[in-house]
Amino acid sequence: MPQSPVHAQENKDQQVQYSQEHHPKMENKAWEWEEIEIDIGWGTLRGKAKGSGSQCMLGLHGWLDNANTFDLIAPFLPEDVRFISLDFPGHGHSDHFPPAFIYDPRGYVGSVKKAMTTIGWNRFILLGHSMGAVVGIIYTSVFPEDVEAFISIDIIKPTSYAPEKYATQYKKYFLQYLDNEKKAAQPALVYDEEELVRKTIEGSKSLDDRGARILLQRGARRIEEAEGLILTRDLRAKVYFIGFLSSEGWIEIAKAITCPLLFIKAKEGHTYSSAEEIKAMLSAFKQDCKHYCYYEMPGKHHLHLTHPKPVAECILNFIDECKSILQTGANDSVN
Repeated sequence: MPQSPVHAQENKDQQVQYSQEHHPKMENKAWEWEEIEIDIGWGTLRGKAKGSGSQCMLGLHGWLDNANTFDLIAPFLPEDVRFISLDFPGHGHSDHFPPAFIYDPRGYVGSVKKAMTTIGWNRFILLGHSMGAVVGIIYTSVFPEDVEAFISIDIIKPTSYAPEKYATQYKKYFLQYLDNEKKAAQPALVYDEEELVRKTIEGSKSLDDRGARILLQRGARRIEEAEGLILTRDLRAKVYFIGFLSSEGWIEIAKAITCPLLFIKAKEGHTYSSAEEIKAMLSAFKQDCKHYCYYEMPGKHHLHLTHPKPVAECILNFIDECKSILQTGANDSVN
């Protein structure tokens, strides 16, 4: 689908609290998802799509979540936005990585790039929550020509370790990965539905009952003979992956991003770095950014599932602002 190129515009530094003024187009519309499959060579990525039009938007979910994570935001998106919410490898309905393939954001970035190339998306808005935002930060810095604008929900800077700690942390990672690889070969645990909902809420520390059930609709499947549910995710993906870059490395990645940026931070969300590191990361993001917005609002890490309307409103306002930037760029390219 043809997309308008982004051209340089004066950086706008906006760091504001969420306001209660509602977007004029806020409307929870009735719609249905379209299930999609994307063959990327070694396997198939699956997801769900809605809407049509020239504006493309890709949603990337958080660690151990799935494409259902944006179910409560999607109804507010404009009809002229083609929105795809994608399951990462080893999550939701997507195929698992082949044996011995390591799960971490770099592998996810490669999978997303292959998926976008396959469907012919060469310009799109990227929306990520948690791990999806980590993947989005890397993707946007590595493939800036692909991303018109980037939206992050409750991630500014991931955990990082000093280089002298890499060996110890990598050993911890690989030992856990190999242990989970053995466990993944064993029969899956079967859960009672209410037990699994409770475990999902407790494990996340940020989901409510509604959000947990939304994620489990895609993250678990029923086994009739066992009269229960099993999780669909690859157990190998459960290894805690964060920390493969130093703080200095993340700063340089942030500096490489120049497209419009929106950060939505939960006031009771997760914090992966010190206040000084987060301040430095935000400063790096703002350095050459065409348009910058930062919002803080009440809620925990999954605030897009527990407080979807204000999150959707922030996103709609940002898209409107970016449209004027993109239109200016399109006019400049004609002239």
